[in-house]
Amino acid sequence: MAGTSNSTTGIESVLERLGTATDQLTKASEKQARDIERQLKQLLDRGEASTERLLKAIDKEIQAQLVSLRRELRDLERRVGKMRAAGVERISAAKAAKKKTAAKKSPAKKKAAKKKTAAKSPAKKKAVKKTAAKKSPAKKKAVKKTAVKKKAVKKSPAKKKAVKKVAAS
Repeated sequence: MAGTSNSTTGIESVLERLGTATDQLTKASEKQARDIERQLKQLLDRGEASTERLLKAIDKEIQAQLVSLRRELRDLERRVGKMRAAGVERISAAKAAKKKTAAKKSPAKKKAAKKKTAAKSPAKKKAVKKTAAKKSPAKKKAVKKTAVKKKAVKKSPAKKKAVKKVAAS
């Protein structure tokens, strides 16, 4: 039996060593899990901090762009206002100039017209007799239209004959 007690003690010592090794492996794996968990938490925290910094930078840039855009918009509105004012001034100046020239020309024409009407009597128009046009049967033909150049015709005022007034005595 001496051999059996040695073998039991050997088995017990092997089992003890296996238990110790198992405990050590369990502790090591738990330590590694904690380390991995800690590293993962650090990575997540860094990612969140980076995201927040990026969002702040984007927000700051957007605010700067909005300020710049508002400034440019105000400048543009001011320029458009000046252009409108200049346009209104030009239009009013043009209207005033037209009124001045019309005012200067109108009295002169009226005075001249009054003098002429007082000196001369209006010419009598001759009666023109119109004849009725003859109707002809309509003919159906293909009509080609050609472009005709119109010449500028100068219109001259009608000549009035001087009529002498004879005093009835």
